[in-house]
Amino acid sequence: MPTTDYIRHAAKLARKLYLDSAMGTPPAPDPEFFKTLAKALEDIADGLEQVAKRRD
Repeated sequence: MPTTDYIRHAAKLARKLYLDSAMGTPPAPDPEFFKTLAKALEDIADGLEQVAKRRD
């Protein structure tokens, strides 16, 4: 089963950016956001590859 920790963490950081911008603060993603987003996308790609292998 693919892990979802980084995916959920990236979603949490994205929601925080959205809420901050709704309060008038310009959205400014920090390095942690991009690091987490990159790891989350890797996890998603790994999960999709696992699903594709099962279907073959």
